Amino acid sequence: MRIPRPRPLAVIATLLFIFLYVPIVVVVLYAFNSGSNLSWPLQGFSLHWFEVIFTDETFSEALEESARVAVISTVIAAIAAGLAAVVFTRQRWFLPRLVEGVSRLPIMIPPILIGVAMLTAIGLAKLRLSMWTVVAGHLIYIIPYVLVVIVARLNNFDVQLEQAARDLGAGPVRSLWFVTLPIVAPAVLGAALLAIGLSFDEVFITNFTVGTDPTLPIYVLSKLRRVVDPSVNAVATVLLVIPWIALGLSALIMGRSFRGRRKTNIGGEIEEVGKG
Repeated sequence: MRIPRPRPLAVIATLLFIFLYVPIVVVVLYAFNSGSNLSWPLQGFSLHWFEVIFTDETFSEALEESARVAVISTVIAAIAAGLAAVVFTRQRWFLPRLVEGVSRLPIMIPPILIGVAMLTAIGLAKLRLSMWTVVAGHLIYIIPYVLVVIVARLNNFDVQLEQAARDLGAGPVRSLWFVTLPIVAPAVLGAALLAIGLSFDEVFITNFTVGTDPTLPIYVLSKLRRVVDPSVNAVATVLLVIPWIALGLSALIMGRSFRGRRKTNIGGEIEEVGKG
């Protein structure tokens, strides 16, 4: 029996997978190293370094600051990008298309350049560096990503559902809230999770806009300047686990939502909206 030769594309994909994920696995493994040196082989399995970081008050404050910045930035980005996406997909004339194209430019601009520009603008406006300057910088960075996801979903949205709700008496706001939003909610949620991940890990813009309260990536940078030990790997593991938990909860919630919506007649929902 001849053993089939591996296809070149499969070999390339396997090598790429190893190149991307083996370093992450190594980082996580060293977080559980009982020794204080980043050398191979590991000296033993221990949760000592997690205990070290979670008893560090500076780490706790940085984690809370990152969470606040990520949540505030994500909420504002989801609302702003969602409303903008409705305009961009409903208005087909020149100006909305121009604004949509310009709004995606930060994706192509290096974050360090955005950070320098933000610091310059903050200096000219004579503002004090704080959490809100970090949020402003993150919004410039994450809104284009959120916008791309929501616009892609709305481009495939059946506008006749909104028109049917309007014909049955629903106003623009009511049809948007009860018809459009429930259908595009998975895209909005996915875009929000992406925004949280981008904001939580962002370091270049944050480095130029942060005040006296550092975020978690800035905490890691300052720690690396002083000492290199497995506690840094423990922090990196926490940064990996948080998005995974958010993604798992999202999949659980959306799975239940989809099962519930299968039993619902969309036409009946629109009729109820029109009667309300």
